[in-house]
Formats: sequence, structure tokens, C-alpha cells
Amino acid sequence: MNFDIITIDSFYIIFNNTGFYITSENDISISLVYINSDISTAGDGDKVLEFNADTTSGTVWFNISGFPVGNSYVIKRDGNEISTPTANSSGFISFSNNVWSLHQFEIFQDGEASGDIISPQISNIEITLSNQIDTEADFGWENITCTVTDNVGVDTVSVNITYPNATTIKQIMTNIIGSDQYYYNISFSQYGNYSYYIWADDTSNNTDISSISSFSLPPNWDIDNDGSCNVFDYVLISNHYGETGSAGWIREDVDNNGQIQVFDLVMVSTYYSVTWWE
Repeated sequence: MNFDIITIDSFYIIFNNTGFYITSENDISISLVYINSDISTAGDGDKVLEFNADTTSGTVWFNISGFPVGNSYVIKRDGNEISTPTANSSGFISFSNNVWSLHQFEIFQDGEASGDIISPQISNIEITLSNQIDTEADFGWENITCTVTDNVGVDTVSVNITYPNATTIKQIMTNIIGSDQYYYNISFSQYGNYSYYIWADDTSNNTDISSISSFSLPPNWDIDNDGSCNVFDYVLISNHYGETGSAGWIREDVDNNGQIQVFDLVMVSTYYSVTWWE
């Protein structure tokens, strides 16, 4: 057996992730015989641990760590079943013994288990806005992307979005086939401040939740995106007055008709002195 880490204390000893926490009224000697190299992937009936123990009398409590939460096990003493514990929320199984001299103890996986207790990992969260930010659906868009990895398999990745009016939505993100990349593309029509976070589940029901990110979308009438409609927005439109291009090609084309003209000035005047940033 090869161990990367062995930790010894007066109350316990840990071999890698498998720890022996033993309570005994008398001196007790433990001889480790076998540890499964990967307890988390053990199948039904697989032996995961074997050791010999020797003491003179009394009741000894064994608390052994390193087991996948919720997995069940069969404890055998000298080949006879004595206990069927289930790993608790900290990955411990516990059993006692009061039949003494030298005895062999074996622990077997009881039933199939996923063996997967590792949550997926979310990283590289980004949002990309259309080249000209626009709250009209045919012209503006937003794309939220992230990377999600898992040791076994990712099941579902979703984005939870809170709108400026406090409405919330949860949408499934699309996986780019053959990669760990996920995206959600949408055209938001509300202007204001948004927040969002990513939620990922793997095929073993382990979960990871990202921290909250935020972004803002200015209304079309706030040409310079400074949080208010004022004379500077008029000036920007006047600088391009009479120009034409593709619909919505610049922010000054407020009504997205491809022409910088009086109608754009009228739309701005309707919101003059209005602020939107909070």
C-alpha cells in the first residue's frame, strides 16, 4: 500500500483520507491490512477496508472517516456480519466491539453507489454585449458564458437572472458540444441594472453555485451611457445629423431606422432630464 499522507495523533491516525478515531478503555493495537485505493468508486460487495485489532477487554468504538456521504457498509468480524452503518454527513461510519483478543475486521460496500461526492466547478463567467448596446430585440443582445467541469459528468447548467424591476428567471444554458463551455443568449428589453449567477448540477446531484455578477443596460435615449438624458446626448446626435447607415449602426440612431434625423432628437427630448442609473 502506498500513502501520500499519514497523520498520527494521540487520538487518531489518518492514511490519506481514511482516518481511524478509536475510543477504548484499554490499550488497543491496530494492524492495517488493506485500504481500497478509491473508496468512492467501490461497487456492491467490494471490500474497502481490512484491519486487525487486539485488546484485553471492554467496549471499543471505531469511528472511521473517508467514506462517501450516504453510502452503506457491512462490517464483518472474523467473517461474521456485526454491523451495517451508513456514512454520515461528515463521511464517518461508526461501530463498536466488545468481543476481544485478536480479531479481523473487514468493511464492504453495501449496494451500488455513485461514489461521486465532488461538486462541479464553475469558472470563467463572462457577459458579452452587442457591439451597439440596444434594448430593442432586433438590434441588441447579451450573451452569458461560463466554463463548467466535473470529475464524472455535468448534468445541467443554468443562469439565474434578476431584472431591474426585480423579476427573476432561471434559464438552462447551452453546452458547446465537445467542450466545457456553456452559454445563454438573450435580448433584454428592460434598461437598468441586472444581476445573475450560475448554478451547476452534476450527474450525481452535486451542486456548485457561483458568486453574483452584475451588468447594466442603458436606455436607447441615453446616447453616451452616462445615466441621464441631457444636452450631451443632443450634441452627439447633432454631430451625426443627416448621416445614414444600416439600421441601428450607432447609438445616435435612436429609433434604429438607419437615419440620423429629427425623430432621434424627438425621442431624446421626450426623456430629457430623466435619469435611470441607481
